[in-house]
This record gives sequence, C-alpha cells and structure tokens, in this order.
Amino acid sequence: MKLLALGVDHRSAPATVREALAFGDDRLFEGLEALQKSFPGNEFVVLSTCNRVEVYAAGPADRAPDVEEVGEFLGDFHGLRPESFAGHLVGYHDEAVVGHLFRVASSLESLVLGEGQILGQVREAYRTAVDRKAAGPVFHSVFQNALRVGKLVREKTGMDQGKLSVASVAVDLAREVFDTFTDKTVLVIGAGKMGDLTLQHLKGLSPGRILIVNRNPERAEAAAARWQGQAVPFEQLGQALIDADLVISTTAAAEPIVGLDQYVRVQRARRNRLALILDIAIPRDFDPRIGDLDQVTLYHVDDLRAQAEQNLTRRRKGIEPALLIIERETAACYTALRRQQDAGALLRQLGDRADEIRLRELEHLFRSLPDLGDADREAIAHMAARLQNQFLHHPRAAVRSAASEPIPPDAPSHPILTAVRHLFGLGDPPPPKRLDKLT
Repeated sequence: MKLLALGVDHRSAPATVREALAFGDDRLFEGLEALQKSFPGNEFVVLSTCNRVEVYAAGPADRAPDVEEVGEFLGDFHGLRPESFAGHLVGYHDEAVVGHLFRVASSLESLVLGEGQILGQVREAYRTAVDRKAAGPVFHSVFQNALRVGKLVREKTGMDQGKLSVASVAVDLAREVFDTFTDKTVLVIGAGKMGDLTLQHLKGLSPGRILIVNRNPERAEAAAARWQGQAVPFEQLGQALIDADLVISTTAAAEPIVGLDQYVRVQRARRNRLALILDIAIPRDFDPRIGDLDQVTLYHVDDLRAQAEQNLTRRRKGIEPALLIIERETAACYTALRRQQDAGALLRQLGDRADEIRLRELEHLFRSLPDLGDADREAIAHMAARLQNQFLHHPRAAVRSAASEPIPPDAPSHPILTAVRHLFGLGDPPPPKRLDKLT
C-alpha cells in the first residue's frame, strides 16, 4: 500500500496558481472520474478550497501513482503547462500523508489558525469521493479518523475559541453585552465590504430588526435585500441612532459622521437606554468622547484589534498540545492501516496455501481413482472446498478481528497474526517502508 498527497496551498503557491488548479463544483466529479480512469485500482479524494488544492491517492505499491504522474495529470486536466505550477507543488508520502491531513482537518495549516470551515470542507471532499465510489477502505479509515481528530483537537485545545477578524470580534462583544437580540434593533452604518462582512456575522444573532444606512441608497437597498434588513436614507441617520440598541459603523468617511453634541441629543431621545457602539471605521465615525456618556459603551477599531490579537495568542498556545494529539493519532491510524494490510496479505496467503493443498490432494485422489465419473469428481471437489472453508472460518475471523484491535504503534505485528503465520508455515511479511514529506 502506498499513500500520496500532492497539491498547493496558501503557503506554497500564489492565488493565481491555486485558482488555475482548483476543482470547482462543476469539475470535481469530472476530476475524480478522470483520476479513476487514469489510475485504475486506486482510491482518490480531492480537497479543493480557496486556500488549497490537494489530490489524495492510495493504492497497491505496484499500481499507485507517483508524484510525477499526479503532477502530469493536474497539468493535462486543467490544460496547464507543468512549469507554471510544478515548482509550487508539495507532496507527502505514506504516514506523512496521514499526519498532514490530520493537521489540515485541525486547521493548523489554515490561513486563519483555528478556523472551523476547513473541517466541513474535508468532510464534503470525503463524501463526494464516497458518492463517486472513488474512496475505498483505506480512505474510509483515514478520512473518518481525520474528521474525528479535527473535532478532538478543537475540544481539547480550544483552538477555535475567540474570533480573529475585527467584524467577528465586534459581534462577539455584542453577545457579551446583550443577553438576547430578538427584541433589539441593530444599525449598520456603511454597506461596503466591511459592512457586508459584519452583516454576515450579525445574522447569527437573529436580531429583531436590522437597519442599514449608506450614503448611496442603492447599495443600502442591495445590502438590505441580501440580509433581510431595512434600508434607511442617510438623512434619517439621527432617527436610526435613536431606534438602535447596537450600532456598528463601517464607513470610509474622511471625518466623524456623529459628533458629541449630536449623540447627546440622540441619547436623550432614547431616554438613556443602554447603547453599544462598535466603531470599526478608519478614520473613526464616532467622536471618542461619546463613550464617556452614561449608558453608552463605545469601542473603536483598535480596541477590537487588540481583542483579536489576544484571541490569536490564546489559539497559538493550543498549537503544541494539538501537535501532540495529532502525532499520537497519526501513529495509531497508520499502524492500523499497516496491520489491516498485513491481515489482508495474510488472508490471501492462507487461502492460496489451502487452495494449493486442496487441489494437489484432489489431483492425487483422482489419479488413484481413474474410474470416477465427472459427477463424482465434482461432488468430491465441492465437498473438499466446503471442508476447506469451514476449517479456515475461525482462523480467518481471528485475523480480521486482530487487525482491528489496538496495539502499540511500535509493535511489529499483532500476536494472532504472528501465530497464524507460524502455525500455517506462511513466513513473515516484509517490513513496511516509511517515507517522509517531500519538499
């Protein structure tokens, strides 16, 4: 058995190369079918995201594709010259494939450390391969373990705790201030990229109302349609501030759009209800002195960035324990794969040896009884085959069971597998080869 992972990611290749090699939804099925046709008898999973494109392959040592063959396939499939991407490819072999996939699923190799989207992307890539019958026993084991390890790392290390973007930190901060949002009005000032990202995070809060103000009314209307909000003319910003419990401001205005005196009047009209203002605009949209008013909490972008940095520091503390988990789980998974391979080889040897003895004895019997008719010969041969299968039933079941039992990764083989080899005189299997990461 040989394992291979080959591809590019955000560290090894620029966006142009990743985009050229990507398998979009419309081409992923086609890519898996082409891989199966090009390399029959092998298993494949293709993981294609905005930050990585990787082909995972597994197969018998004499039929598994190598780095050069998969690289040529990528070029041919996408119509690319090899020199345009070959220097960006990174490959892993055998046990290193398992470790790499476990790190990917645990988000240790993501652009944003601890992001949760990659686990779902790994799951979807595996499901697609299963649907296309491109994944088999090896990748059923490897990818199911990868999904389990990805969850385990998050549970044990808190790797996904605390948001890292300013917009997501702003929304998390709002959760700490208000217990519920179903009765709250949220005002987003600005309908640009940052405003849209903020609205995306806000949907998870399920606020009672979302108001969107922008100097360009068409952009406000478009954003309101996307996020089930209500567009408000910029001239009515004052009334929107009175209505709002949470304000998130994201404009690119050259100077503050809300001054101290203006907001004093707003807060008076609000009868001093609690207001949370998250000003993530640069330059600032709100006069900093507004934060000194009673029942007003104002955070500026620097405050939110500082929180994001603290969250990142906490996530980084989880890297070392995460790697220890992955190292342990990688060794266990690869040992199990190797043992299953040994068990499969042993069962084939056992069957071949039994067939050899049965056929030899039948030939000897039929030579000694030349007058036997065809029907008698067929009945005797059938009985011999049944005896063979019944005799080997329990040894075969014991081998299959032993292949799934945990033993230390450094153990050479399961004791039952060793015992069956010696009892039936089958000899020892060749030692497995271990290859490290290719660079």
